[in-house]
Amino acid sequence: MKQTERKNGARVAMGAAVALGAYLGLLALAALLLERGSVAEENAPLCAGICAVLAAFAGGKTAGWGTAKPLAPTAECLLAAFGAALLLGFLTNDALDIGAAARLLASMALGGALALPGAGKKRGKRPRRVRR
Repeated sequence: MKQTERKNGARVAMGAAVALGAYLGLLALAALLLERGSVAEENAPLCAGICAVLAAFAGGKTAGWGTAKPLAPTAECLLAAFGAALLLGFLTNDALDIGAAARLLASMALGGALALPGAGKKRGKRPRRVRR
């Protein structure tokens, strides 16, 4: 096994751990806000989606940090975090909710896309500086 493959594997594992930890922490915070009544209960799926986007962004940035091509580690990290979150949800609920899984996947894909470099930048030529 090459040294770069080991580094990418460690980055993917670290990014997945950060994404899953952030997702669970943000979900706990959202549950606290729902319990106190600060957020209406009909907004619970929206809160879960926002938690997934933020967690995927954090995990994707962690996995792609310092690499020349961050697409592969970011995608692998988010797929690992999605699989772990889906497995955890399946073990706690004893059933698989396809709608919730699709929302989680879409939210994590959005967070991963935002984590890639150049996500919000305009493409095109830079204006030249005029020398005087």
